[in-house]
Amino acid sequence: MNIEDLKKKIKKATSNKKTDFQNRGNAFGIAMRLGTEFVAAVFVASFIGFYLDKWLETTPFLMIIFFFIGAGTGILNVVRSSKMINKD
Repeated sequence: MNIEDLKKKIKKATSNKKTDFQNRGNAFGIAMRLGTEFVAAVFVASFIGFYLDKWLETTPFLMIIFFFIGAGTGILNVVRSSKMINKD
């Protein structure tokens, strides 16, 4: 192994490192994604419950039930996404 090969290996190893700014941006993006997944699940389920309540005239029972279903689904989605992110 000569000096040129060693320089190439060092350059390759250091070029793959992300800066601190890039890591913070990536972490912020992941946090936004997980938060959005949770909020979307709760919102969609609550919306379905609200309109089922209007249609069946059972206000507010189905909305409350679907809110908790949405919260559970949101938590499940966040856990799944977190596991996938940790694998990468």
